[in-house]
Amino acid sequence: MFRSLLSTLPLLLLTPSVNAYTGDITYYTPGLGSCGITSNSNQDVVALSIPMMANGPNPNKNPKCGTKIGIWNPHTKTKHEATIVDTCWACKREDIDVSESLFKKVAPNGDGRVHGINWGGPAVGG
Repeated sequence: MFRSLLSTLPLLLLTPSVNAYTGDITYYTPGLGSCGITSNSNQDVVALSIPMMANGPNPNKNPKCGTKIGIWNPHTKTKHEATIVDTCWACKREDIDVSESLFKKVAPNGDGRVHGINWGGPAVGG
């Protein structure tokens, strides 16, 4: 029993709570992100808004870079995980921009923008 609890702990920690952020989800074509990490559209990666990233003088050293967030779609009742690799310059504060493959997992019926997606994780305080 203890072993099964431990195996679910990472997902529980990454599952956004009621107090997590809520915003729109869109997708983009990743490349070399503001974190200095090169990613592609087949990876589960995310770009956070400028205020959420809060990049310093060298965004490559942002402690959020490479950390995980949990993404919850209340419409489909599905949970997913993504790695923070970039800054979304056009996103509102609580919006997220994800790779196209992750977008299709999170919002399979989405047309490029889906409202009301919950997300959070320890690195972003949610």
